[in-house]
Amino acid sequence: MKEKQKNGKIEAALDIAKEIIFFILFTAAMFAYWMLMLLIISFVTSSFLHFSIEGIIIGAVLGTVALDVYYVLRKVKKRRGN
Repeated sequence: MKEKQKNGKIEAALDIAKEIIFFILFTAAMFAYWMLMLLIISFVTSSFLHFSIEGIIIGAVLGTVALDVYYVLRKVKKRRGN
């Protein structure tokens, strides 16, 4: 009985660790995506829109935070539903 309980706790800890690692990778990928898209937009529209690198970084951070909040809320909703 104790062994099953111990295995359950280990599995739960591994699941949480996997979710944390995936969240970090998701955040890094989304930041890279936003940076790339904003840099492309800046390059394409350079003749009539002027973006600074600071503005692009701020936009990428805001986009990443928005997607992270959405991801966390979706995970919480999924956990509460189970």
